[in-house]
Amino acid sequence: MKLVIDEKKCTAHNLKLEEVLCMLVCKSCDNIYGLIADMQNRELLSKRNDTPFPTPHWDDELSAVLLESEDNIPSKERCEALAEKLRALFPKGIKTGNAAWRGNKREVGLRLQKFFKLYGAKWTDDEIIDATQRYINHFNGNYTFMRILKYFILKFEDKVDEEGNGYREEVSELATWLENDTEVDNTDWLTEMR
Repeated sequence: MKLVIDEKKCTAHNLKLEEVLCMLVCKSCDNIYGLIADMQNRELLSKRNDTPFPTPHWDDELSAVLLESEDNIPSKERCEALAEKLRALFPKGIKTGNAAWRGNKREVGLRLQKFFKLYGAKWTDDEIIDATQRYINHFNGNYTFMRILKYFILKFEDKVDEEGNGYREEVSELATWLENDTEVDNTDWLTEMR
């Protein structure tokens, strides 16, 4: 079975996306409470504020299933091969805290799949590698304000609108560098400020 759900179509029928998803689960499962208990026992779900929520590992697996089910996204193999090339461009080691600059092949490959889902597969691997190299080069070896690789590709940021409603916005430095193919000003503005 392949499902496609358009959130705008849900709204047009006076339904929220979560209501549609919940109704689908109820239609396909005769014991929803047993299902949730079984998923918690298997550690697919944990509790967050008394609400079942996917554990981090299974949340990644859920994303992988959804992305791999899409027809217009490059294959996992292509994304992981590109991930290896991008990882080789980023510095080795750890950024402040415990985040590795390069991350691992699987998480970077998954982030690339999400990027392609949101922005389309209109760029070649060479164009993506070039944009990434230009991004890194513009820091002149001072990586203080540079994003780690997976957040360079795509980062979801929690924001609040003027009315106080929270929402998530995707931010992609990679898309910015791909869409703005310009020369880089390598002026070291941090040194000049001193």
